[in-house]
Amino acid sequence: MTTRASNRYQAMEIEGLSGPRLVVLVYANLLAALRQGHRAIGLQDHEARSKSLCRARDLVAELLLTLDREAGGQLAGNLTALYLFYIREITQVDLHPDAIRLAKLIELVATLHEAWQQAAAQLAEQPVPALADA
Repeated sequence: MTTRASNRYQAMEIEGLSGPRLVVLVYANLLAALRQGHRAIGLQDHEARSKSLCRARDLVAELLLTLDREAGGQLAGNLTALYLFYIREITQVDLHPDAIRLAKLIELVATLHEAWQQAAAQLAEQPVPALADA
């Protein structure tokens, strides 16, 4: 399969995901980027660290931008604060590499990733309501 075809297939697969499943996917990619950044700190690979942490910031920005603040109410407000915290922590670790600080952030993100996975699974198990006869 060519790279172009693979990218199209991947895009179609992502477009078919529900909102919660998309959040789980973004969180999985966020965790991967943070872990790559953590490894890069250990290897003192400044370029890889910055690249990984920039990717992580972009993923958090995506989470932040896709929040529905009207429908989400207080939960959306809490998530906004959390995502802004993530961005601040990632930026600080990028400016001042600190493996311990990043490990704490990874632990927090991993916990929330697991919670999103459970929520998405519960939503997937709920029966789809039948359409009313017109």
